[in-house]
Amino acid sequence: MKYIQMRLNIKNIKVGFAGLLAVVLLDGCKKLDRFPYDSISDDNISVGSAESITRGTYAKMKEEYYYKTIHQIGEYGGDNVSLSGTTSDELFNFYRYTRSANSYYTARVWLFTYQMIGSINSLLPVLENYAAPEAEKESINHLIGENLLLRASAYFNCNNIFGRQYLDAGGANNNLGIPIKTTNDIDYFPPRSTVAQVYDQILSDATRAASYMKRSGSTLPKNNNYASQEVAWAFLSRIYLYMGDWEKAGLYADSVINSGRYSLLQGEAYQKYAQHVPEANSETIWCIRMVKDADFKDYFMDEYSVGAMYSTIDQVGWGEMYPSESYLNLLRRNPNDLRFSFISNQPQSGQDLWMIYVVGNETAKTYNYVWKKVQRSGNDYTIVQDANQYSSPTVQKETTAEGNTQYYVMSGGTRYNVWIEPALIDRNGYPKRYIMKCSYQEQQSQLYSPVLFRLAEMYLTRAEAKWHRNDFSGAVADLNVIRTRANVPLKTVAQAGTNAEILQWILNERRLELAWEAQRKYDILRNQQVIDRRYPGSHLTGTNYPLEILPTDPRVVEYIPQSEIDAYPIPLTQNPVN
Repeated sequence: MKYIQMRLNIKNIKVGFAGLLAVVLLDGCKKLDRFPYDSISDDNISVGSAESITRGTYAKMKEEYYYKTIHQIGEYGGDNVSLSGTTSDELFNFYRYTRSANSYYTARVWLFTYQMIGSINSLLPVLENYAAPEAEKESINHLIGENLLLRASAYFNCNNIFGRQYLDAGGANNNLGIPIKTTNDIDYFPPRSTVAQVYDQILSDATRAASYMKRSGSTLPKNNNYASQEVAWAFLSRIYLYMGDWEKAGLYADSVINSGRYSLLQGEAYQKYAQHVPEANSETIWCIRMVKDADFKDYFMDEYSVGAMYSTIDQVGWGEMYPSESYLNLLRRNPNDLRFSFISNQPQSGQDLWMIYVVGNETAKTYNYVWKKVQRSGNDYTIVQDANQYSSPTVQKETTAEGNTQYYVMSGGTRYNVWIEPALIDRNGYPKRYIMKCSYQEQQSQLYSPVLFRLAEMYLTRAEAKWHRNDFSGAVADLNVIRTRANVPLKTVAQAGTNAEILQWILNERRLELAWEAQRKYDILRNQQVIDRRYPGSHLTGTNYPLEILPTDPRVVEYIPQSEIDAYPIPLTQNPVN
């Protein structure tokens, strides 16, 4: 795997335009042209020039080590994935919580974040002071809104990596976030702000963005490759959710749902979510648009895309990161769940069936897969490999609360729930199950336009917000919108033993629905829950590895890049060590 070591210096990315590159997408995103630019002022501003610079900021989000790193930290640090071996790539640190202040990946996120913020800070005052002709006012205002939202997004993503969650027990007013800079003063170097201050800035930018991007009745919205008023609402909904402001989280989710711009994909269209042309996807609210062929080459989307770790398609990709057993167990509660389509099992040749289960030893910190061949015998399954290890030659079964069949075996006095399926190819003792949610856009192997917001999230956010406001029936109604689409049985309030059980339904559904979209780690932490990793995977290698990561653990935030601390003109406080 590719690994590059580079010394980064924040002095080289002071917020002026000189020396940066803008990337302009021309001809409807079909062609990429790169050109250097120096500066812009109200003497040479136009809708076209401002649009070009803004598109340069969008393009910066495509950088290989920007979104991919954001994805890896948000997803690999959760409990949805299982790595099938070790690697020298830095992704292993995110997966195992072995942080490094010299990480190239996190240093690039820091660099690109402040490059984007620098460009935005230089452009915004020019746009805000520009006396636009009447015919251009709405377009200029929209560009102001786009830049405000891009800045809010940059701060949010960076703060998630280097700062603790807003609801962390340490307190948002005490925990350190990242430096806030909203001017183009190249000699101003702010200290780290608190998490609360960063969120205040994010809320200010996103709220103003929504106002600036308000459209007149005759104006068509930009497509989902760009920020819009609805994107700002979706963003505000997520921010308020993370803050525990349930009323506003629900209010903004409601605004998106009722906007009429989006609809949930259904059936086969949903099962092929990542394959669609992004702007033709009715559910996607905002994505980072990757262009077929051009971006595949320019941004190394063969072996170094988000999806390359999850699958091998047309001999492209590593295919080493699989769904975790805890995720699979949740999905298996309903065998007809359409979300099975996002997992592509890699079968052995032949017609063999196996039963597969996990044997774990918490004291020894070992969790391993065991599989044995079985044969179908009428409505039952007979164990045909090492049958003497089990109390019965037939796989036993019972009916679950959901009305499905749960198979199990008894061995050495211990019960093991098993899953029966065609035997799979394995890698290092891990069954190969490719994750197909981040690949194959427009049928090009690892092409993928990362989805930042989609409509399903809004329903789940509104459900969670309603639960916290004691609207349990409303919460279940929103939950059932997603369950209906997934083809799983609906829930009722009467089925819940406690109100807390309803919340767990919602959080489980959020996990199933938003898996591999870089939100899982933060959903666990914002709810002050434990990241439980008692399942097979190479996170259980070496020494001093955690089976459970508490929300208070210092390792849930990355170190500030040491190169930035060394180069910063004033002291920049490092995050606590383990």
